[in-house]
Amino acid sequence: MANDRVKRKNLWMRMNNIKQSDWIKAAQKLNLNVVKNNSGSSHTHIIRDPKNNNRDDVKGVIAVLQVNLYKQANREIFNDILDFGIAEDAIWKGLGLLK
Repeated sequence: MANDRVKRKNLWMRMNNIKQSDWIKAAQKLNLNVVKNNSGSSHTHIIRDPKNNNRDDVKGVIAVLQVNLYKQANREIFNDILDFGIAEDAIWKGLGLLK
């Protein structure tokens, strides 16, 4: 099922090839904070609101990055960043899928 908010459906269909490292690079390009989670879970990195430096505040969490990602997980991360207020094309550019 396609996301009605996403305009670039051709890119949306290619979400299965994105790795955790791609999201980390994209988040940095989008000026979002990426922090390493040391809790020992498979969610090793967290994308956080750069305006909320309190690592214990869950309100600052934008998206959680698993080690092994798949299409649906990538789409959820994309939607989380979109919900945060980042423009769709900026996310695609951050991922290197749009020039």
